[in-house]
Amino acid sequence: MDRAPRVLLFLILSVVPRAPADPLAWVNDVRRSARVHPVQEDLLLSRTAALWAARCAAAGILSHRGYDGSTALDRYRSLGGTEVRVGEILGAGPDAARVEKGWMASPEHRRLALSPAWTHAGWGSAEYGPSQVTVMMFTEKLVGRLLLAGSPEGLTVTGWFLPADAERGALYNGLDQVMPSAWEPESRVFRFQVPTGLIAGYLRLGYVSREGRFTLTNTFTWPPGTESPAGPARFAPPAPSP
Repeated sequence: MDRAPRVLLFLILSVVPRAPADPLAWVNDVRRSARVHPVQEDLLLSRTAALWAARCAAAGILSHRGYDGSTALDRYRSLGGTEVRVGEILGAGPDAARVEKGWMASPEHRRLALSPAWTHAGWGSAEYGPSQVTVMMFTEKLVGRLLLAGSPEGLTVTGWFLPADAERGALYNGLDQVMPSAWEPESRVFRFQVPTGLIAGYLRLGYVSREGRFTLTNTFTWPPGTESPAGPARFAPPAPSP
């Protein structure tokens, strides 16, 4: 059964001093202290976070939603992200230590930052008068070196599933399941090929475990940018919180 894409949304509204100089180093320090594995930097997450920090700073608003209802997942997808789960925390002010302290003082923010589900993170900041806005994003990557390659013949999807319980891969092209053209059980390396005339536009990638459970790992559109799996591709400026 598909796991529906999820977005975890939490907001810190307290006015605190300057944004962290290196939030990734900070979050890995607190994760290690909590005996949680560190996260790796993801450049697309950092780009998404930096653009949102700039929009929040320009609007003078800290919000997870755009005025059109768009979310962190929409923003990530609009820039080419394919993972199905993201998390986001925000902070503003002129001092790094107070932002970090504020994040850790909030049970929701602390729980999100220390979640063992995350494997990657990214961050960005933008000036807002004498202060800064900082955005930090997280995701869970379950596929290594995912590559989507188009050609006149069609679309080729390659990579390998990181979870050891992946028994076989599955790609859904619209409602139709595509069988892998190559599958290596030991390494869990896969290859799928979809002929040009059969590409439905919206595709879902995942794996079936030894217990027969399907786990959704990535969703994407082809050609890229034709639409967002979470709705229209949106990156609207922030809206005030209700």
